Amino acid sequence: MSTKRYVARELLEQHTKQKKQEKLEQRRLALEQQAKEKRKAKVQIAFWIILFVLPLFLFPAYPRNQWQFEIYRYITEQMLITVGTKGPLPFFTILSSIYCTILTFVAVCYICLLFIKKVGMNKAFQEKIYSKFFQAEFEASKKYPWLEKPWIKKTIVSGIFLFCFIMGMSHFLLENISFQDGSRRGALIQLGYNYRIGVLFWESTFSVFTIFPFFYFSFLFIYLVNYFFRGLGTGKIIIPPKRPKKRNQKRSHKRPQTPP
Repeated sequence: MSTKRYVARELLEQHTKQKKQEKLEQRRLALEQQAKEKRKAKVQIAFWIILFVLPLFLFPAYPRNQWQFEIYRYITEQMLITVGTKGPLPFFTILSSIYCTILTFVAVCYICLLFIKKVGMNKAFQEKIYSKFFQAEFEASKKYPWLEKPWIKKTIVSGIFLFCFIMGMSHFLLENISFQDGSRRGALIQLGYNYRIGVLFWESTFSVFTIFPFFYFSFLFIYLVNYFFRGLGTGKIIIPPKRPKKRNQKRSHKRPQTPP
């Protein structure tokens, strides 16, 4: 009997040690994964910083030779990009504008591919698009309930993105964007276009306004195709109302009255 107890104790100790080793191994793997993700994030941040700083050293303020002047003429005359051409950094500004737009386009393409790879293009796609763009409620809808109608909400959201797209595209034609006219509106933008780092900052901002609406309307097209032709619904998740918990009502038992 004592031998069986000893064997059982040994087996229990081995099982406990094995469990501890498994936990330690899982913890070690989790820490290694976190360290890899941190290193990857640091590399990505460094990569984007280098891409952002690169034009500061490569793009000249003015065309210096014949081939640069030919590029300048092609961009301004054929591509009709004249932003900042009457300012102190004409060649740098138009090159930075094209550079930031291409860079933002590539970055957003990569993000969209990751999104489609993760979510797919079925019902989960409908739910994600609805929750990101059409789920929010407008403050004015409390006074005007008709604003919460689906087609009105989609029209308002699409109108906002369309306005951003028009604003982003029209900035390419602002050749006097660096001129300070004394007004408070836009004074920070006008001041920024007099310096290289300011040009890169504002061009990055305008490129977001230009590129993101393009992908929004692409996703909206897929959303509408899924809704009208594939029958995948609007993607709206209806949360059922909470039912009040039924309390156990104790029945009161009447005691028989004793006669006086």
